[in-house]
Amino acid sequence: MISSFEVRNYKGFRDHQIVELSPLTLLYGENSSGKSALLRLLPWIAESMADDRPGPILDGAVGKEALWSDLAHISAPRHPVEVAINWQSGHRATWMFRGGQLPGSCELKSLHLETRDRHWNLEDDGDGSWQGQISGVSGLLPSVDEAIWLANVDCLRYDFRLEVQWLQGIRAPVPRVEKGMASPPGRLSSRGEGVARFLYQWDRLARSENEKRALDFVLTFFRQLGFELSASDIAPGFFRLDVAPVGNPTGTINLVDTGEGLTQVLAPLVALARAAHGLGPRIVCLEQPELHLHTDAQRALAASIADASAAGAQIVIETHSEVLLAAIQLVIATRKEQLLGRDVALYWVERRVDPVSVARRIPVNDKGHIGGGWPIDAFGDLLQIKGELLQAYRSIP
Repeated sequence: MISSFEVRNYKGFRDHQIVELSPLTLLYGENSSGKSALLRLLPWIAESMADDRPGPILDGAVGKEALWSDLAHISAPRHPVEVAINWQSGHRATWMFRGGQLPGSCELKSLHLETRDRHWNLEDDGDGSWQGQISGVSGLLPSVDEAIWLANVDCLRYDFRLEVQWLQGIRAPVPRVEKGMASPPGRLSSRGEGVARFLYQWDRLARSENEKRALDFVLTFFRQLGFELSASDIAPGFFRLDVAPVGNPTGTINLVDTGEGLTQVLAPLVALARAAHGLGPRIVCLEQPELHLHTDAQRALAASIADASAAGAQIVIETHSEVLLAAIQLVIATRKEQLLGRDVALYWVERRVDPVSVARRIPVNDKGHIGGGWPIDAFGDLLQIKGELLQAYRSIP
């Protein structure tokens, strides 16, 4: 679990920026303010740490073929990009990235690992020799045997791992008919492909109580909306997801025919269920999980998010939804056994005219009230449009 991360000269964040994480962290702000850059930082570092190649990975799902010019702040392309991760255990890793020898490339300049009692500083002097201390880097960590690792850091390499489930804002559609797999599904992709297979596994082939509880987590969301979700076999090796009104199984229809909202939310629900029940990464980064959802469904989603965070998931969400925020505030105010104000880190991300992005943490108390620092016009566009509409009505003869 992560206590915070820090960046400097990273995308819009020219100056040092620290983002403290709670069980639930919410990122709000206008378009192109820097929310996505912050939310994707942990998935990017996790993706790079999982790859055996040295240096940051820019050709993966998160990097999306980025160039050095896409990483460094526009005003300081010759300065390094600095990223630090702080674990709740007290461990800390700091990476300095620089432009590589090939145009547009990026490489690791230095690496600093810190535990409560040890510090290990490593720097590439330009020829890949790392001053003779190590032979190279694998997955953003020193490529050395366990004895050398323990001698320098005094903990296991495992203690510096970072596993993150990231879901993009636009997720893959759920197929009308899904093919079953001979083996249980593995990781959930960033676009949520194959998400229905997790539900089928938990429903028909559950191997543990955690899988049964994960299924119930997802089904509870649909029940709050008045639906029963089920997997139906339609041919050997093939199934589909159906929904029916609670108490009326004769009204069954394919989930695909309910519209985009209930299909797009399926991957976030499965990601949260896996995190809450020890079946997947406990850190979950979600872009617009409420996409296409009606108001009542966003309220149900807020309850699911709160349930997952109370069960031990660490959730980071980027969203524009005023309804989702209000629903989470309501959970704080009415269900204190589930979520407290101190369990929520709320940030307003904005880009100044410099242009420099800044993320400001806004306090939330245990009544769900948002404290000072929240822009008074954060959700003022709708009121403005209604005011203009009223003036238009009055001007019509």
